[in-house]
Amino acid sequence: MICRATFVLTKTDYNMAKRLLLVEDHEDLRRTLGSFLSKHFTVSGARNGFEALGRLSKGEIPDVIITDSSMPEMDGATFLFHLRSSGMWAAIPVFVLGANDDDMEAQQFERLGAHGYFPKPFSPGKLQEKILDLFT
Repeated sequence: MICRATFVLTKTDYNMAKRLLLVEDHEDLRRTLGSFLSKHFTVSGARNGFEALGRLSKGEIPDVIITDSSMPEMDGATFLFHLRSSGMWAAIPVFVLGANDDDMEAQQFERLGAHGYFPKPFSPGKLQEKILDLFT
């Protein structure tokens, strides 16, 4: 008797394989947003851009990054500059959580190559939708 199995890969299953790095200095927001996004992504966290670069240099390469704009040690703009200046990580899509609804800050991140800017407070659902759109 031969047993054959058929597997159907759904959009949710496909996105579960995607890795997301959440760079946010506020632990509660990092934990809450990470939990929300973990329904579709494998989420890891970093407290600032310096820590995130350390993870990347150790080979923990995500498919997408969300970073806060304002963090201690290395802010989001400096972190994004380092990503875009590197040969290895320049193509990773990055979304920014802004400190406020500041057009100048949003334009700065756009010039640095961010895929999106979400001023706080933001809708986690809209952020997730934008990220999922990258993979469909």
